[in-house]
Amino acid sequence: MKSFLLRILVFALPIVALGMLYLAEDPFKVIHDYSNYRPSGQALMVPLNQGMVSTSVFEQNQGSADYNAFIFGSSRSMFYQEVDWKKHLPSDARIFHFDASSETIEGILHKLDYVAKSGCEVRNALVIIDANTFESGQLFNEHLFMEDPRLVGYRNLVAFQSAHWMAFLDRGFLKAYADYRLTGQPKPYMSAQGVLDHRPFVYDSISNELRYDYYESLIASGDYYTEDRMKPFYTRDAKLRFAAPVITAMSEVLLSSIARQFSSMQTKYFIVISPLYNQIKMNASDVVKLKQIFGEQRVYDFSGVNRFTADYSHYYERSHYRPFVAAMVLDSIYGR
Repeated sequence: MKSFLLRILVFALPIVALGMLYLAEDPFKVIHDYSNYRPSGQALMVPLNQGMVSTSVFEQNQGSADYNAFIFGSSRSMFYQEVDWKKHLPSDARIFHFDASSETIEGILHKLDYVAKSGCEVRNALVIIDANTFESGQLFNEHLFMEDPRLVGYRNLVAFQSAHWMAFLDRGFLKAYADYRLTGQPKPYMSAQGVLDHRPFVYDSISNELRYDYYESLIASGDYYTEDRMKPFYTRDAKLRFAAPVITAMSEVLLSSIARQFSSMQTKYFIVISPLYNQIKMNASDVVKLKQIFGEQRVYDFSGVNRFTADYSHYYERSHYRPFVAAMVLDSIYGR
Protein backbone atom coordinates (compact mmCIF):
# COMPACT_ATOMS: atom_id res chain seq x y z
CA MET A 1 0.00 0.00 0.00
CA LYS A 2 2.78 2.41 0.90
CA SER A 3 4.51 1.85 -2.43
CA PHE A 4 1.19 2.42 -4.22
CA LEU A 5 0.61 5.70 -2.39
CA LEU A 6 4.19 6.72 -3.10
CA ARG A 7 3.68 6.13 -6.80
CA ILE A 8 0.52 8.24 -6.72
CA LEU A 9 2.41 10.98 -4.90
CA VAL A 10 5.26 10.90 -7.40
CA PHE A 11 2.74 11.08 -10.24
CA ALA A 12 0.68 13.85 -8.61
CA LEU A 13 3.48 16.18 -7.56
CA PRO A 14 4.29 17.50 -11.06
CA ILE A 15 0.58 18.11 -11.75
CA VAL A 16 0.17 19.94 -8.45
CA ALA A 17 3.30 21.99 -9.14
CA LEU A 18 2.05 22.88 -12.62
CA GLY A 19 -1.34 23.76 -11.18
CA MET A 20 0.21 26.13 -8.67
CA LEU A 21 2.34 27.69 -11.40
CA TYR A 22 -0.73 28.09 -13.62
CA LEU A 23 -2.70 29.81 -10.87
CA ALA A 24 0.19 32.11 -10.00
CA GLU A 25 1.18 33.01 -13.56
CA ASP A 26 -2.33 33.03 -15.09
CA PRO A 27 -0.76 33.13 -18.58
CA PHE A 28 -4.11 33.38 -20.41
CA LYS A 29 -5.49 35.97 -17.94
CA VAL A 30 -8.67 33.99 -17.31
CA ILE A 31 -8.38 33.71 -13.51
CA HIS A 32 -7.58 37.19 -12.20
CA ASP A 33 -8.75 40.65 -13.30
CA TYR A 34 -6.34 43.06 -15.01
CA SER A 35 -6.49 46.80 -15.55
CA ASN A 36 -4.75 46.31 -18.91
CA TYR A 37 -4.99 42.98 -20.69
CA ARG A 38 -2.60 43.92 -23.50
CA PRO A 39 0.24 46.16 -22.26
CA SER A 40 1.93 47.73 -25.28
CA GLY A 41 5.65 47.34 -25.85
CA GLN A 42 6.10 43.73 -24.76
CA ALA A 43 8.39 41.65 -27.00
CA LEU A 44 6.10 38.62 -26.84
CA MET A 45 2.55 38.04 -25.65
CA VAL A 46 0.60 34.92 -24.80
CA PRO A 47 -2.33 34.87 -27.27
CA LEU A 48 -5.52 35.62 -25.34
CA ASN A 49 -9.17 34.80 -25.89
CA GLN A 50 -10.27 38.12 -27.39
CA GLY A 51 -13.91 37.58 -26.48
CA MET A 52 -12.86 37.24 -22.85
CA VAL A 53 -10.71 40.37 -23.09
CA SER A 54 -13.55 42.38 -24.64
CA THR A 55 -16.06 41.24 -22.02
CA SER A 56 -13.67 41.95 -19.14
CA VAL A 57 -12.74 45.42 -20.39
CA PHE A 58 -16.40 46.28 -20.98
CA GLU A 59 -17.39 45.04 -17.53
CA GLN A 60 -14.61 47.03 -15.84
CA ASN A 61 -15.18 50.33 -17.64
CA GLN A 62 -18.78 50.56 -18.79
CA GLY A 63 -19.89 52.51 -15.71
CA SER A 64 -17.23 55.22 -16.01
CA ALA A 65 -16.72 55.18 -19.77
CA ASP A 66 -20.47 55.31 -20.47
CA TYR A 67 -20.11 53.61 -23.87
CA ASN A 68 -22.86 54.31 -26.41
CA ALA A 69 -21.35 53.19 -29.75
CA PHE A 70 -20.27 49.62 -30.40
CA ILE A 71 -18.38 47.68 -33.06
CA PHE A 72 -19.24 43.98 -33.19
CA GLY A 73 -17.48 41.30 -35.23
CA SER A 74 -14.39 39.16 -35.58
CA SER A 75 -10.77 40.33 -35.57
CA ARG A 76 -11.50 42.00 -38.91
CA SER A 77 -13.72 44.48 -37.10
CA MET A 78 -10.91 45.79 -34.89
CA PHE A 79 -9.45 47.78 -37.79
CA TYR A 80 -12.53 50.05 -37.86
CA GLN A 81 -10.69 52.63 -35.84
CA GLU A 82 -12.26 55.03 -33.39
CA VAL A 83 -10.75 58.08 -35.09
CA ASP A 84 -12.35 57.14 -38.43
CA TRP A 85 -15.81 56.24 -37.13
CA LYS A 86 -16.07 59.31 -34.90
CA LYS A 87 -16.04 61.51 -38.00
CA HIS A 88 -19.50 60.16 -38.77
CA LEU A 89 -20.94 60.12 -35.25
CA PRO A 90 -22.27 62.75 -32.81
CA SER A 91 -19.64 64.54 -30.75
CA ASP A 92 -20.66 62.68 -27.58
CA ALA A 93 -20.04 59.21 -29.08
CA ARG A 94 -18.07 56.87 -26.82
CA ILE A 95 -16.88 53.87 -28.79
CA PHE A 96 -16.16 50.32 -27.65
CA HIS A 97 -14.80 47.41 -29.71
CA PHE A 98 -16.77 44.34 -28.58
CA ASP A 99 -14.99 41.85 -30.85
CA ALA A 100 -13.99 38.20 -30.57
CA SER A 101 -11.71 35.96 -32.61
CA SER A 102 -13.71 34.03 -35.24
CA GLU A 103 -16.89 35.73 -34.03
CA THR A 104 -20.24 34.10 -34.82
CA ILE A 105 -23.80 35.39 -35.10
CA GLU A 106 -24.56 33.72 -31.76
CA GLY A 107 -21.61 35.56 -30.22
CA ILE A 108 -22.75 38.92 -31.58
CA LEU A 109 -26.27 38.40 -30.23
CA HIS A 110 -24.95 37.33 -26.81
CA LYS A 111 -22.75 40.43 -26.61
CA LEU A 112 -25.59 42.72 -27.66
CA ASP A 113 -27.86 41.16 -25.02
CA TYR A 114 -25.10 41.56 -22.43
CA VAL A 115 -24.70 45.24 -23.29
CA ALA A 116 -28.47 45.78 -23.12
CA LYS A 117 -28.73 44.10 -19.70
CA SER A 118 -25.90 46.30 -18.42
CA GLY A 119 -28.06 49.36 -19.03
CA CYS A 120 -25.80 50.86 -21.69
CA GLU A 121 -27.34 52.87 -24.48
CA VAL A 122 -26.45 51.62 -27.95
CA ARG A 123 -27.05 54.72 -30.03
CA ASN A 124 -24.80 53.62 -32.88
CA ALA A 125 -23.45 50.24 -33.94
CA LEU A 126 -21.45 48.55 -36.66
CA VAL A 127 -21.81 44.81 -37.22
CA ILE A 128 -18.94 43.51 -39.36
CA ILE A 129 -19.66 40.11 -40.90
CA ASP A 130 -18.64 37.70 -43.65
CA ALA A 131 -19.55 34.13 -44.60
CA ASN A 132 -17.48 32.72 -41.72
CA THR A 133 -19.65 34.60 -39.21
CA PHE A 134 -22.38 32.05 -39.82
CA GLU A 135 -20.40 29.05 -38.64
CA SER A 136 -21.81 27.54 -35.47
CA GLY A 137 -20.10 28.62 -32.27
CA GLN A 138 -20.63 25.09 -30.96
CA LEU A 139 -17.85 23.95 -33.27
CA PHE A 140 -15.29 26.08 -31.47
CA ASN A 141 -13.74 24.18 -28.56
CA GLU A 142 -10.26 25.72 -28.79
CA HIS A 143 -9.52 28.02 -25.88
CA LEU A 144 -8.95 31.12 -28.04
CA PHE A 145 -12.35 30.93 -29.70
CA MET A 146 -14.73 29.86 -26.92
CA GLU A 147 -17.32 32.34 -25.70
CA ASP A 148 -16.75 34.08 -22.41
CA PRO A 149 -18.87 32.28 -19.78
CA ARG A 150 -20.39 35.57 -18.61
CA LEU A 151 -22.12 35.95 -21.97
CA VAL A 152 -23.92 32.60 -21.76
CA GLY A 153 -24.95 32.46 -18.10
CA TYR A 154 -21.75 30.59 -17.11
CA ARG A 155 -23.06 27.34 -18.60
CA ASN A 156 -19.70 26.75 -20.36
CA LEU A 157 -17.53 27.78 -17.39
CA VAL A 158 -16.01 24.35 -16.78
CA ALA A 159 -15.33 23.77 -20.48
CA PHE A 160 -13.84 27.26 -20.86
CA GLN A 161 -11.44 26.93 -17.93
CA SER A 162 -10.58 23.33 -18.82
CA ALA A 163 -9.66 24.32 -22.36
CA HIS A 164 -7.23 26.96 -21.07
CA TRP A 165 -5.71 24.53 -18.56
CA MET A 166 -5.15 21.95 -21.30
CA ALA A 167 -3.62 24.64 -23.54
CA PHE A 168 -1.21 25.45 -20.72
CA LEU A 169 -0.19 21.77 -20.45
CA ASP A 170 0.68 21.59 -24.16
CA ARG A 171 4.38 20.75 -24.38
CA GLY A 172 5.09 23.30 -27.08
CA PHE A 173 3.47 26.07 -25.06
CA LEU A 174 5.14 25.09 -21.78
CA LYS A 175 8.57 24.96 -23.40
CA ALA A 176 8.25 28.38 -25.08
CA TYR A 177 6.57 30.03 -22.11
CA ALA A 178 9.12 28.75 -19.60
CA ASP A 179 12.00 29.65 -21.91
CA TYR A 180 10.78 33.21 -22.35
CA ARG A 181 9.91 33.73 -18.67
CA LEU A 182 13.29 32.43 -17.54
CA THR A 183 15.50 34.14 -20.12
CA GLY A 184 13.41 37.15 -21.11
CA GLN A 185 14.70 36.61 -24.64
CA PRO A 186 12.30 36.08 -27.57
CA LYS A 187 13.42 33.29 -29.91
CA PRO A 188 12.23 32.68 -33.46
CA TYR A 189 10.62 29.31 -32.69
CA MET A 190 8.31 30.88 -30.11
CA SER A 191 6.39 32.95 -32.65
CA ALA A 192 7.01 30.66 -35.65
CA GLN A 193 5.05 27.90 -33.92
CA GLY A 194 2.28 30.32 -32.98
CA VAL A 195 2.82 29.65 -29.28
CA LEU A 196 3.59 33.27 -28.44
CA ASP A 197 2.59 36.37 -30.37
CA HIS A 198 5.45 38.57 -31.58
CA ARG A 199 3.36 41.21 -33.38
CA PRO A 200 3.92 44.73 -31.98
CA PHE A 201 0.73 46.66 -31.34
CA VAL A 202 -0.78 49.72 -29.71
CA TYR A 203 -3.70 49.03 -27.38
CA ASP A 204 -6.29 51.30 -25.79
CA SER A 205 -7.51 49.74 -22.54
CA ILE A 206 -10.72 51.84 -22.53
CA SER A 207 -12.03 51.50 -26.08
CA ASN A 208 -10.49 48.00 -26.44
CA GLU A 209 -8.98 49.12 -29.75
CA LEU A 210 -5.83 47.41 -31.02
CA ARG A 211 -3.71 48.92 -33.79
CA TYR A 212 -0.65 47.82 -35.76
CA ASP A 213 1.04 51.21 -36.06
CA TYR A 214 4.45 49.54 -36.40
CA TYR A 215 3.34 47.63 -39.48
CA GLU A 216 1.79 50.78 -40.92
CA SER A 217 5.16 52.51 -40.56
CA LEU A 218 6.85 49.59 -42.36
CA ILE A 219 4.31 49.82 -45.17
CA ALA A 220 4.89 53.58 -45.45
CA SER A 221 8.64 53.01 -45.77
CA GLY A 222 8.22 50.18 -48.30
CA ASP A 223 9.60 47.53 -45.94
CA TYR A 224 6.49 45.52 -45.11
CA TYR A 225 5.63 43.44 -48.17
CA THR A 226 8.77 41.31 -48.13
CA GLU A 227 9.13 37.99 -49.89
CA ASP A 228 8.23 36.11 -46.71
CA ARG A 229 5.15 38.21 -46.06
CA MET A 230 4.00 37.80 -49.67
CA LYS A 231 4.01 34.00 -49.48
CA PRO A 232 0.51 33.75 -47.95
CA PHE A 233 -0.93 35.93 -50.71
CA TYR A 234 -2.12 34.26 -53.90
CA THR A 235 -2.92 35.48 -57.40
CA ARG A 236 -6.55 36.22 -58.15
CA ASP A 237 -8.08 36.36 -61.62
CA ALA A 238 -10.67 39.07 -60.77
CA LYS A 239 -13.53 36.83 -61.95
CA LEU A 240 -16.74 37.24 -59.99
CA ARG A 241 -17.49 34.15 -57.91
CA PHE A 242 -20.27 33.64 -55.40
CA ALA A 243 -20.03 31.82 -52.08
CA ALA A 244 -22.42 29.02 -51.22
CA PRO A 245 -25.42 30.09 -49.10
CA VAL A 246 -24.57 30.19 -45.39
CA ILE A 247 -27.63 31.72 -43.69
CA THR A 248 -29.73 28.88 -42.34
CA ALA A 249 -33.16 29.00 -40.73
CA MET A 250 -31.46 29.14 -37.31
CA SER A 251 -29.25 31.98 -38.53
CA GLU A 252 -32.36 33.90 -39.54
CA VAL A 253 -33.77 33.48 -36.03
CA LEU A 254 -30.56 34.86 -34.51
CA LEU A 255 -30.38 37.73 -36.99
CA SER A 256 -34.01 38.63 -36.30
CA SER A 257 -33.23 38.73 -32.57
CA ILE A 258 -30.37 41.15 -33.25
CA ALA A 259 -32.66 43.33 -35.38
CA ARG A 260 -35.32 43.40 -32.63
CA GLN A 261 -32.74 44.30 -30.01
CA PHE A 262 -31.46 47.20 -32.12
CA SER A 263 -35.02 48.32 -32.80
CA SER A 264 -35.93 48.30 -29.10
CA MET A 265 -32.89 50.47 -28.33
CA GLN A 266 -33.53 52.75 -31.33
CA THR A 267 -29.99 52.12 -32.53
CA LYS A 268 -28.63 53.62 -35.71
CA TYR A 269 -26.66 50.70 -37.12
CA PHE A 270 -25.18 49.20 -40.26
CA ILE A 271 -24.43 45.63 -41.26
CA VAL A 272 -21.14 45.53 -43.18
CA ILE A 273 -20.17 42.53 -45.32
CA SER A 274 -16.38 42.67 -45.35
CA PRO A 275 -14.21 43.14 -48.46
CA LEU A 276 -12.12 39.97 -48.20
CA TYR A 277 -8.96 39.21 -50.12
CA ASN A 278 -10.47 36.08 -51.70
CA GLN A 279 -12.84 38.34 -53.73
CA ILE A 280 -15.66 35.83 -53.33
CA LYS A 281 -19.03 37.56 -53.38
CA MET A 282 -21.44 36.72 -50.59
CA ASN A 283 -24.27 34.60 -51.92
CA ALA A 284 -27.05 36.76 -53.38
CA SER A 285 -29.76 34.89 -51.47
CA ASP A 286 -27.93 35.58 -48.19
CA VAL A 287 -27.71 39.29 -48.95
CA VAL A 288 -31.44 39.34 -49.74
CA LYS A 289 -32.19 37.69 -46.37
CA LEU A 290 -30.04 40.22 -44.54
CA LYS A 291 -31.84 43.11 -46.24
CA GLN A 292 -35.23 41.60 -45.48
CA ILE A 293 -34.34 41.30 -41.79
CA PHE A 294 -32.47 44.57 -41.23
CA GLY A 295 -33.72 46.77 -44.06
CA GLU A 296 -32.29 47.65 -47.45
CA GLN A 297 -30.71 50.86 -46.18
CA ARG A 298 -28.75 49.18 -43.39
CA VAL A 299 -26.92 46.37 -45.23
CA TYR A 300 -23.81 47.12 -47.26
CA ASP A 301 -22.03 44.42 -49.22
CA PHE A 302 -18.34 45.08 -49.97
CA SER A 303 -17.47 41.48 -50.81
CA GLY A 304 -16.39 40.32 -54.26
CA VAL A 305 -14.31 42.07 -56.92
CA ASN A 306 -14.19 45.82 -56.32
CA ARG A 307 -11.90 48.76 -55.54
CA PHE A 308 -11.62 47.66 -51.91
CA THR A 309 -10.36 44.16 -52.74
CA ALA A 310 -8.37 44.92 -55.89
CA ASP A 311 -4.95 45.62 -54.37
CA TYR A 312 -2.98 43.22 -52.14
CA SER A 313 -1.53 46.22 -50.31
CA HIS A 314 -4.98 46.82 -48.84
CA TYR A 315 -4.29 43.83 -46.58
CA TYR A 316 -1.83 42.96 -43.80
CA GLU A 317 -2.20 39.35 -44.94
CA ARG A 318 -5.00 37.64 -46.78
CA SER A 319 -7.34 37.62 -43.76
CA HIS A 320 -7.27 41.20 -42.45
CA TYR A 321 -7.75 44.43 -44.37
CA ARG A 322 -6.05 47.58 -43.20
CA PRO A 323 -7.63 50.52 -41.30
CA PHE A 324 -7.63 52.85 -44.31
CA VAL A 325 -9.81 50.31 -46.16
CA ALA A 326 -12.20 50.23 -43.21
CA ALA A 327 -12.21 54.05 -43.29
CA MET A 328 -13.11 53.93 -46.99
CA VAL A 329 -15.97 51.57 -46.16
CA LEU A 330 -17.25 53.98 -43.51
CA ASP A 331 -17.00 56.94 -45.88
CA SER A 332 -18.93 54.97 -48.48
CA ILE A 333 -21.70 54.05 -46.05
CA TYR A 334 -22.16 57.40 -44.36
CA GLY A 335 -21.55 59.32 -47.58
CA ARG A 336 -24.66 57.73 -49.01
